[in-house]
Amino acid sequence: MLRVHGGRPPPGVLDFSSPLNPLGPPRILVETIERLVRERVYGVYPDYDYGGLREAIAEHYGVAAESVVPLNGAAEGLSLLVLALRPRRLVTVEPTFGDHALASRALGIPWLAVPYALDGLEYRLDPEALCRLPEESRRGSLVVLSNPNNPTGSLASRSSIEELAACLEEGSVLVVDEAFSDFAGDSESLLGIDSGGIVVLRSFTKMMAVPGLRAGFMYTPDARVRALVDSVRQPWNVNALASMALEEVLRERSLLRDFVNKTVEYVSAERELLASGLRALGIEVYGSRAPFLLVRQPEPHPGFNEKLVGRGIYVRDASSFSHLTPHHSRVSVRSRADNLRLLEAVGDVVGRSPQEP
Repeated sequence: MLRVHGGRPPPGVLDFSSPLNPLGPPRILVETIERLVRERVYGVYPDYDYGGLREAIAEHYGVAAESVVPLNGAAEGLSLLVLALRPRRLVTVEPTFGDHALASRALGIPWLAVPYALDGLEYRLDPEALCRLPEESRRGSLVVLSNPNNPTGSLASRSSIEELAACLEEGSVLVVDEAFSDFAGDSESLLGIDSGGIVVLRSFTKMMAVPGLRAGFMYTPDARVRALVDSVRQPWNVNALASMALEEVLRERSLLRDFVNKTVEYVSAERELLASGLRALGIEVYGSRAPFLLVRQPEPHPGFNEKLVGRGIYVRDASSFSHLTPHHSRVSVRSRADNLRLLEAVGDVVGRSPQEP
């Protein structure tokens, strides 16, 4: 298996490997999808220009419609950008989400990893780490990072990302994957930035808890990059059900704003409960602004996960991420009842009793 991602738990266990909104999808989205299924919209091709969807995205986020490219989830953008731009070098700020090693080998593009700074249990974006690279490594490169970072959950400030972007040389493009930005309150998002050479990727499926729908978008003020990505994407890359449902639901800005605010409050409280509970069990927990926690447990994988599975719990073995080890796991935030079950199972595995919340 070349790819390793979350969301593939054994049958009958609680899946803490796939970070999604623990409140589930917004009701209006569920109702819209059910109505569109009854109307059999799946029987027609979607509009491959996605004019209505682009407009709905633009209105919802306050950006220009021509700056938007619909995607089959934010992950598609990472693949399309490498294919469309054929950069001289692929540079990633690690650890981070993506199949960069596969893309590098498949297209014969050199890959260079730049590490996040680690202060205790806090990961921090260090723009100087990229600025210190030789000029040739910063020219004509595709530079990729995620914010909030997946898998660490750390959130870089907009100013630090702009500082990093300023270090890039001619022909380079900076890609910021903001798949989990909604969970952090959106305060540091680069959506709407008008600087050339910057691309923002967004996902709808995380906040709306519909990973099977596969929908997201790319934002960039760079007309050249937009045209190249649009030219290589599959014409019907977002299915009719997803595109039509989102086109309708995104116009319900007030309802969605309330839904996001409620989610951010809930996830923040449950993330803190999980973090404090895991620390009490002797697990190291890294700082996070995402709907998941990066942790370091005493026992390595696969043994640690196998014991948890025996107790009905499955977490993400994070050792497949660059710069992490078999002692690292990514644990998603779920409902209060589920989170307490995880703490009980981890306590059983490490031989300690979880504290009551």
